[in-house]
Amino acid sequence: MKSDFLPDQLAGIFPDQLSSELSDDQISNFYLYFLSQIKGLGQTSLWRYLSQGKNQVKIKKLAQSQAENKSFLKETYKQFIALKEPYISILDSRYPKQLKNIYDPPLFLFYQGDISLASSAYLLTIVGSRTLDSYHCSALKKIIATLADTPLIVVSGLALGIDSLGHQAALVNNLKTIAVLGSGLDQSVFYPQSNFRLGQDILGKGGLLLSEYPQKTKASLHHFPCRNRILAGLSPITLVVSGTTRSGTLITAQIALDEGRQVWTLPGNIDQRLCQGPNQLIKNGAELVLSGQDILDAYQIKKEIISEKINFKEKIHAQSYSLLQTESMTLVELAARLKKPLPEINAAVSQMEIQGLVRINQFNQVEIK
Repeated sequence: MKSDFLPDQLAGIFPDQLSSELSDDQISNFYLYFLSQIKGLGQTSLWRYLSQGKNQVKIKKLAQSQAENKSFLKETYKQFIALKEPYISILDSRYPKQLKNIYDPPLFLFYQGDISLASSAYLLTIVGSRTLDSYHCSALKKIIATLADTPLIVVSGLALGIDSLGHQAALVNNLKTIAVLGSGLDQSVFYPQSNFRLGQDILGKGGLLLSEYPQKTKASLHHFPCRNRILAGLSPITLVVSGTTRSGTLITAQIALDEGRQVWTLPGNIDQRLCQGPNQLIKNGAELVLSGQDILDAYQIKKEIISEKINFKEKIHAQSYSLLQTESMTLVELAARLKKPLPEINAAVSQMEIQGLVRINQFNQVEIK
C-alpha cells in the first residue's frame, strides 16, 4: 500500500509497543482510525489534513491529548483490532479514485465481494423512490435490458423500491451490481433485512456489498444521507428514475451535481407525484433518458440493438396495441375507442397478457408491458 499519509508525523505520540504489534499497513490504518474516533475532529478536517496537509498542528495536539488518555487509546485499539471483515481505507491504492475526489469521502470502506468493481470506469448509479408504479418499473427494466452483457455496473442502495429493482434487473441481464448500505454488512444488522437474500444473490453473481460502517453497525437515520454521497461519488452518472421533489432521491442527485457529476433522469407524467422530482431536474438542465441506448452512448459502449417484431395473432390485437402505445386506458375506454363489444376487448386483452405484451396497472388500466 502506498499512501500520502505519513505515520512518522504521529508515531512519537503513541506507545512503541504498537509498532511491534502491527504491520506497516496496520499502523497507518490504526492512526487513521484513531484520529477518526476523536470527538470534535470532523472527517472533512481529517481528510484535508491527509490530502492537503492542513490543520497539522491542531490535529497533532488533539491526537497527543487523546493518546495520553490511556482508556481512550486502549478502547480505540481494541475496536480497531476487532475489525475482522475485509476493508480498505482511503490510504489504500485500491480505494476508488472517483469516490476519493468528493468533498467528504469515507475514510474506511467495509466490503464483501469484488472490491475492484468499485474502481470501474463503467459505474452507473441508479436511484429512485421506495414506492413502485408500473410506468417506472417497466421503463427501468427496459433500460437495463438494453444494457445487458456490457461492462456497465449498476450501483444502488439496496433499499426497497427502485433500488431493489435496479439490482434485480442487473442480475437478470448479466450485469454486475454494487449495493451500498446504510448499515453494517453482518446479517444481524443488515438493512433492510428483507433484502438480505438479494444481497447474497449479488455476491453470488460476482458483485459487491459496500458500507462505510463496521459489520455490526445498525442502520440509523443519519446514515442514509451519508450513504447517498457514496452512491453519487462512485459513478460519473447518476440516473434518477422516480421521486418527489422532497425526497432522498433528489438529495443524491444534488450531491452528484455538487460533485460535478452528470445527472440523468427519466421523464414522466406531470400529474404524478413520483415524476415531479425527475421532471424538476429536467427543467433545471438534467440530461433526458429515453432509452438504454442513451446510456450506452454516454459510456461509449458499442452494442447492436435488435428490435423484435411483434407478430399479432389477430387484427384486434394490433389495433389495441397501437392505441395503447399512445396512452394507457381501461377496458371500457379501449372498447369505446375501437367501437368493439366489451367482451371481445376483454378476451383480446387477456390473450395479449398471456403473450406478455400488455398488463393491467394499479389504476385498472391496460398498458404496454
